Amino acid sequence: MRKIVLMMSVSVDGFIEGPDRELDWHMVDDELHRHFNEQLGAMGAFLNGRVTYELMAGFWPTADSDPSSTGPMVEFARI
Repeated sequence: MRKIVLMMSVSVDGFIEGPDRELDWHMVDDELHRHFNEQLGAMGAFLNGRVTYELMAGFWPTADSDPSSTGPMVEFARI
């Protein structure tokens, strides 16, 4: 039997998003990307909700060829 792992970004005071659904507090740097890469790379699959999928689908399919992408971002795009 496989494990189900939940990964969520939550602020220290328990918020996932701002009052207008903004995620401007959620800053993803190379260190956090490396952590995500390590965690997601070990998984057989991962599932996003509709809103997260729509946010990701606009950038990640071509991020590995974007010259502004850092090494950890390129690696994340290929997972």
